[in-house]
Amino acid sequence: MIGNHPYGIRLWWRAKLPWFLINLGIADKGRDCKLVNAEHSWYNIDGERSGCYYCKTIEEGQKWKT
Repeated sequence: MIGNHPYGIRLWWRAKLPWFLINLGIADKGRDCKLVNAEHSWYNIDGERSGCYYCKTIEEGQKWKT
């Protein structure tokens, strides 16, 4: 997961760093996976919207189920 995605190292850091450092912008999410020719990896935000683990993209629909 980390090695084959351009934003993978950021995801790894986000899992290891304390939240206050992440909120300061250290290891922030990328802008959009599609800009770097990578696939999104979706998670459930609220049952109706999907967010990408790697970037700041949020879309309507339950994309994490597909």
